[in-house]
Amino acid sequence: MKKLQVFFLLSFLLLATAVSGQPASQQKELVFATYTYGDNDRLANIRPMSEYLANKIGASVRLQSFATIKELIEQIRAGNVDVAFVNTFGYLLLQTDPVQSMVPLATLEVPAEKHGLYGSCLVASRKSSIRSTDDLVYNAHKYNITFAGQYSTSGNLLPRLYLNSLGLNNPEEQFNEVHYLNSHANTLLDVKTGNSDLGAFGIMEYYKMLESGQLKEGDVNLIWKSEEIPLGPVVCKTTMPVKDQRKLRKALLKVHKKNPEAVLQIKRAWTEARDADKYVPVTKDYYKYISNLAGNKKDFRRLLQAYIQ
Repeated sequence: MKKLQVFFLLSFLLLATAVSGQPASQQKELVFATYTYGDNDRLANIRPMSEYLANKIGASVRLQSFATIKELIEQIRAGNVDVAFVNTFGYLLLQTDPVQSMVPLATLEVPAEKHGLYGSCLVASRKSSIRSTDDLVYNAHKYNITFAGQYSTSGNLLPRLYLNSLGLNNPEEQFNEVHYLNSHANTLLDVKTGNSDLGAFGIMEYYKMLESGQLKEGDVNLIWKSEEIPLGPVVCKTTMPVKDQRKLRKALLKVHKKNPEAVLQIKRAWTEARDADKYVPVTKDYYKYISNLAGNKKDFRRLLQAYIQ
């Protein structure tokens, strides 16, 4: 009986080795993590991509989703995450750290011909006297401003970066009132009805309402529109062996051909990525447009810190 048990044990270990490329007892476990958005913890969405990547370096997967991007960043800095799916500003905040905890592997990219939907904008009510950015600069104290959401990229941080470039570096002090509605659509409608003088939200909502007829040209004044916001990257721990980093990066750059379903699941979890077609390398200047909006590194970090709190 003991011989039979030993036989089955050896058979299992040989099978595990054949599948993973190394003995099961030696297979490393990697933590793949992201953050929850709304009621979606995104775990089901990142599972196919995580398993695809882990297989490339003979690792097993443990998935984790944190309640907010702030918590994810904290866990990354603490060294508790091996690979993470982060948003743009979480990554940029990590990049301002004196000691780097993560390195970018690759990011999904939207083709140039489909640019224009993932951006930010400022619109003013027709009932207000705001007709241009000059009116904001010289008369901000007269107006109230509504942001789409505290943790929104297009509906909070990017507009704040732009306002900072105009010299309005503290809206809470410089505007008459500051509000959050936690909805891009409601922010636009609040401006349309005149409840808010100025609204900051994702440009996609503006185009959606124009298309549906819920909004007509001239109902609000479009004061500013950003360029396309580059998507956040997949990052890995800096202490990961360089050879493994290279394997993961190579796998991401080919995944749209090798495992299109994994890409599709990621796009379903991040609506801003719906028109992306493949992963591309993160170059030194890939996010330069965003950092340049702030004017200087000190203001950029201050605004990022406020976003993450």
